[in-house]
Amino acid sequence: MDMSALLDQVLVFLFTFTANLFASVSGGGAGFVQFPLLILMGLPFATALGTHKVAVVFLGIGALAKKNKSNQYTIDKAVGLAMLLLGCPAVVAGTLIVINVPTHAAELTVGFVTIAMGLYTLFKRSFGAQGLAHRSHLRFALGCLLIILVGMFSGSLSSGAGLFATMTLTLVFGLELKRAILHTMIFVATIWNAVGAFTVGAVTAIYWAWIPVMIIASFTGAYVGTSLLMKLPVGKVRVIFSLVAILSGCLLIYTAQH
Repeated sequence: MDMSALLDQVLVFLFTFTANLFASVSGGGAGFVQFPLLILMGLPFATALGTHKVAVVFLGIGALAKKNKSNQYTIDKAVGLAMLLLGCPAVVAGTLIVINVPTHAAELTVGFVTIAMGLYTLFKRSFGAQGLAHRSHLRFALGCLLIILVGMFSGSLSSGAGLFATMTLTLVFGLELKRAILHTMIFVATIWNAVGAFTVGAVTAIYWAWIPVMIIASFTGAYVGTSLLMKLPVGKVRVIFSLVAILSGCLLIYTAQH
């Protein structure tokens, strides 16, 4: 391996580890850093998307490995089934369906919505502090609809699905913030991205040369990040979630205009 290839591997490890560390604490946002940097390092859009999705699977696996050592949070079975039965087909649909919206317009819209979401959670101190004691049928139905939309979003764009999934799980399904983040790591980061990676891999190439180092970085970043998540008070997790959302939205708007 020459020095240039070695330097690329080091850079890929550093930005992948950092992106997945913060994503595992905040419940999303890895794609806002990881995906555009893969493109900046020379990968075509479709190849970068597939490579990103393969690596991010191990974000969820790293978080799950840490969760298995702590029984602090349990899986909500109804929510889990909805994310599997409704979310997975939506991911495939989002990956395969061509949406007739200019890419920069979609990125700008998502960017502004993400910033608004971050500001809302930053100033709403009660966000995710306590789980909902009772979930109505209407609330569950609305949550299922949003799961489908977020799943399609996860399949069609590279960034933001984890943050929106965490918002849906907290605000609509009524999960406590830390519990919502762990659901996002398991179902969105691991299962949805595995489905998306398989779908993208079937129709385009994946840059396998960087996959091993990205897997190691994703797994270790998620493991360390989930360790922090378990220890941090929910108020600090809320602030981190808010700041990651605001920064992610700003980055998305910036990249949409360049």
